[in-house]
Parts: sequence; C-alpha cells; structure tokens
Amino acid sequence: MIQSPSTQLGTNPGAQAVNPIDELPRMRVRVPATTANLGPGFDSMGLALDLFNTVELYLNRSFTVTIHGESARLLPTDRSNVIVHTIDIVLEQSGTSKVPHNWDLHLDNQVPVASGLGSSATAIVSGLMLGNALLQHFDPARAYGENKLLAMAVDLEGHPDNVTPAMLGGAWLSVTEGGGPRSFPLPLPERLCFAVAVPNFPLRTEDARRVLPSHVPLTDAAANSAQAARLVLALSQDKLDWLRGSFRDYLHEQYRQNLIPGFVAVRKAALRAGALTTTLSGAGPTLLAWCDSNQIATQVADAMTLAWRESNVECATFVSRPSCTHPKVEFLGFPRSPVLD
Repeated sequence: MIQSPSTQLGTNPGAQAVNPIDELPRMRVRVPATTANLGPGFDSMGLALDLFNTVELYLNRSFTVTIHGESARLLPTDRSNVIVHTIDIVLEQSGTSKVPHNWDLHLDNQVPVASGLGSSATAIVSGLMLGNALLQHFDPARAYGENKLLAMAVDLEGHPDNVTPAMLGGAWLSVTEGGGPRSFPLPLPERLCFAVAVPNFPLRTEDARRVLPSHVPLTDAAANSAQAARLVLALSQDKLDWLRGSFRDYLHEQYRQNLIPGFVAVRKAALRAGALTTTLSGAGPTLLAWCDSNQIATQVADAMTLAWRESNVECATFVSRPSCTHPKVEFLGFPRSPVLD
C-alpha cells in the first residue's frame, strides 16, 4: 500500500547519506471520490470515481494547512481538519513518540463537501495513509498493515461503503463480520461510465439519515435484496442493459428525494436521454446516471442540467468513469534544505 522512499526516489551510491530522523521526503497521496449505495446496496456497496483530492505533506518548524479547490473556504485549517485529526489519531493509537507533529499540509480538492461524493472518506483515508507513512519513516515497527488501516477507516466513518473504494479503488461489497469489515471486489465493465450531476446546495449526511425509517415493510426488504443481486449480476456478467427498466432501491431513495428539489424530474430527464438507470450518490444530493458510453453520458449530463434548471436549481455536471487505481503514498524527494534543526 505504501511505497518505500527507495523505490520512488532511486539510489545514488555517491550521495551523502540522509538521516531519516532529520529529514522527511515530501509525501503525496491522491484519493478518489466515491459513490456509495449504488442504489439498493445501502451502506454496503460503493465504487471509486476518477475525481480526486490530492494532499501533500512535508515537515516544517510550524504547523500549517493550505487548501485550494472545491469547498476550500468551508474547511478548517487548524488541527480540527479531518485529515490532520486522522493523522493525529494514527500516531496516538500507535503509541509512537518519534514522529514530529509540525508539518505543512497542502490540499488540492476536486471533491465538493456535503454532496454525496465521499469527501469525508477521502479525508479519512488520506489521513490514515499519510499517518501510516510517517510511522513507516520514523517508527516502522509501529506501522499498520492495510487491513488494520481499513478497519480504522470504517470505525472513523461509521460504515464501509465509501472508505473501502476510497482506500482500495474499484467497486466493493462490504460487510461487517466479527467486529471488522470484510470486503469483496465487484467487477466493472470497461464501458461503464456515469453522468454526474451535483446541484448547488449541500445535504448533510445526518439530515439525510434522519428521514429514513427505523423499519421497512418486509416486501420492500425482499424487493431490495433482489435488486441488489440484480446489480451484482449485471456488473459481473457485463449485462448493463439489465439495469434498465424497473431497477431501483427500496430502502433510502424514496425517503430522501423530498430533500432534493427537482429530483424526480432530473431522474426522468436522464432516463429519456439514454441513461441505463440513476442512483442517488451516497446520501445525496448528487445524482448519478449510469451509461454505457461517453457519448450517451455527455447527452445525459446536458439533459440533467436543463431539468434541474427548470426546477430553479443550478448544478455542475461531468462525465466520470470508475477509478480502479489503488491509492498509494508517493515520496517526491527531499526538500532542498533541512526543515528540522
């Protein structure tokens, strides 16, 4: 999961040795946005999208956080920042006393917050991976394995559907067994792509969960199980047309749609424009239209924009494919001058 500095930087036999306690190479991690639930896979299925938040870290005499890109003004730049807080948790739980706590952290965000695209999962996974890389550099005996990091991510996020694809890439079905997560990869047809429509209003996950019932009718539970199986079969057998028609969720979307102005109209517009189906991304308000070509996805994105505009809602749209790249921490080289005395 974490590449060693030697594999990234190469070796130079004639170069002067660097004391690893005095200097740390700049580190960078790029973590994808995610879409959770995938319709009927409530709190259990998710996949990574090719939209990323990038974080760079290097040691300094003081602590600073700089944020650029999406939602930059909404995010804290002190130690309450989720990435910083997660790094602190990793170091504290490890029991290390060898890792400095003053760094420069630079965030370049493409993933908007409170949109249903897993911004909190990207932050948690970024913090876990960077914190573990610090351990590997300064106190390698206390560094964690990938399974432990994933379990920590689930504990921090509360459910596995976003953090698993954020940490591993691709699409995953995750369950909790014996107090920890167990994840199963889902195959993804190469032609699968999405028209993603992000309306210009936030929807907090807490608010979207508050409208869900504590119990659902047995008929809805049975129907949802069948639809989840239908999704797995359609993906595993590359039968995307099986998602057309009656494919839907029975556990959350019907309750959340009233929180999203124009939801029904935008969904209908996407289907008319050629989408296979639509799913609410996570808790919303982002709507994902599943398509089998970039050309159709572009047409669908335009139709969704117009439909939301007719509901007096502006939105940002883009075409995305699943990201199957396994995120890793990159070591970018040492600073030109020591950053620690």
